[in-house]
Amino acid sequence: MNQTKPTLIFDMDGVILDTEQLVRRCWNEIAPEFHADAIDAVFLTTVGTTRVHTCSILRERYGADFPAEEFNNAVSRRYHVIDDAEGVPVKTGARELLQWARDNAYTIGLASSTRQAVVEKELSERGLLAYFDYVLGGDRIARSKPAPDIYETACRALHAVPADTYAIEDSYNGIRAAHAAGMRPIMVPDLLPPTQEMYTLAAHIFPNLTAFHEFLKRQSTHSLPR
Repeated sequence: MNQTKPTLIFDMDGVILDTEQLVRRCWNEIAPEFHADAIDAVFLTTVGTTRVHTCSILRERYGADFPAEEFNNAVSRRYHVIDDAEGVPVKTGARELLQWARDNAYTIGLASSTRQAVVEKELSERGLLAYFDYVLGGDRIARSKPAPDIYETACRALHAVPADTYAIEDSYNGIRAAHAAGMRPIMVPDLLPPTQEMYTLAAHIFPNLTAFHEFLKRQSTHSLPR
């Protein structure tokens, strides 16, 4: 691929798909079965991380003998029951942005902490998978966000220069990962509001994907806006 083209690498949950609210709901519904108190605050610290990293956070909070895998499995089962019954919508503006980016010769990737098979299934079911030149799930890398591994791997696969690549994220851990990878982080908040740290690390913060889309349309389609 031509390295001079702008590259966009998206997170999935909370950016492309409106999944984070449902996951949060599932955590809160399942927590009493595991006698896990203050679960909402713990959940927010896990946003943007892999399943393995989430298990580590749970054990740090509730003790080394906390059945973190069992808890995650229960959350996953609950999530899929609700998803099958109610569906998880595509985030407002996501499809339009992806179509425009494809039409305007952007290289498009996705780097999600969710497992590869789940990412591909979720995107495929919603007719979104074909928009992406490369998709990477969190189980394919050694270290979870906030480590830069997943973004470094995605940039290499896309032949993208990190400094000329936007990483579109909703979570603190995602923004930290993109910044550590030397990219230009874009924060589109979902569950977590911008903090002073995020204003420092992010290249730009937009209220929604539509605002980011409008920003891109105002720029050249051949050089990355600064």
